[in-house]
Amino acid sequence: MSPVHRELLVERDRFEITKNYTYLNHASRGPLSPPAREIIKTVADEMLTVHPSQIKGMREGFAQARQSMADLINAPVTSVGLVPNTSSGIAMAAGSLPIERGDNIICAQGEFPANIYPWMNLTFRGVEVRLLDRNPNGISVDQVREAMDERTKVVALSWIGFADGARIDTAAIGGLCAEKKVFFVLDAIQGVGAMRVDLADIDVLVSGSGKWSLSPQGGGFVYLSPMLLENLHPDRVGWLSMTPNCELDDFSNLVDYRFTLAEDARRVETGSNSLLTQFALGASCRYLYDLGKRKIEERIIALCDYLVTGLRSRGYSITTPVDSPLRSGIVAFRVDEPAATVERLLERKIILSAREGSLRVGLHFYNTTEDIDRLLEEL
Repeated sequence: MSPVHRELLVERDRFEITKNYTYLNHASRGPLSPPAREIIKTVADEMLTVHPSQIKGMREGFAQARQSMADLINAPVTSVGLVPNTSSGIAMAAGSLPIERGDNIICAQGEFPANIYPWMNLTFRGVEVRLLDRNPNGISVDQVREAMDERTKVVALSWIGFADGARIDTAAIGGLCAEKKVFFVLDAIQGVGAMRVDLADIDVLVSGSGKWSLSPQGGGFVYLSPMLLENLHPDRVGWLSMTPNCELDDFSNLVDYRFTLAEDARRVETGSNSLLTQFALGASCRYLYDLGKRKIEERIIALCDYLVTGLRSRGYSITTPVDSPLRSGIVAFRVDEPAATVERLLERKIILSAREGSLRVGLHFYNTTEDIDRLLEEL
């Protein structure tokens, strides 16, 4: 084991779930990181004795959370706004981008439905949704190019497939979208916290909490490219979408109704955000950033390679394109009766998921080869 991997494993004992389970299910839900757990307790304790003086800490806490989320994806903090989940962020994009009757949206078969239904909802306004066929290696730039025409307005894809772990080439697809002047929207929930993302030519990126970011469900963020942000008028606004309300520091002119959108991505934040979930997500993003994004990615890929070797040696058919240079933390493989296998493994205190006819393993940096050996033995 390399010194880098050994350094990350120091954190393993801080994850309570490792004391009782072999947890391989980060593509479904991630356990709380130690900082997320600590900040939830702190906020909950403060809520027992609410006091006006806490407003300043609340304002600073949200600012720190946005900054941590921005740092994790290497974005300017002005481009990051808080949303309650991935679906809300994608719905905001679908409702806010300048899409007209007769335009078309390119999506893909096999996507998690959070990145399908907001676009399908536009069909009631005369917009066409084109679904690309999913191939064994995921979605290629050539497929996207072939589906485009002069009325294509948006390409909306998952960075990493929720069922098979296939990772798209965001640089190639984003470059094509930029060339054709098409908006590129990325559902990134299956990658943020595990893999490093390149934001070049991505117009909108959305990620929720609750998976690889090791924080509770009910939080998330949206990234809006600086160029898009200049002209984006959200389809829904609230009192915190406006300046100066978004600063949470002056409540003396609340009924002086001036429709002045916040200059940054806070314009998509309609009302009061969740202290518990967004503070926890911010704390986890900072934790993952401080541990090292490259270190985490390399550790996860090494663990996936170890699992793939073990599965292949036992004759399992792997549905994840693991020979691609574009990797993720998901390894999916075929077994007879996957749902029953999940239940049997749970009895043995091994937690994973069944998705689309395969067993799905989601490995994070604190997992070990011993975790994988145990899974292979119990299979």
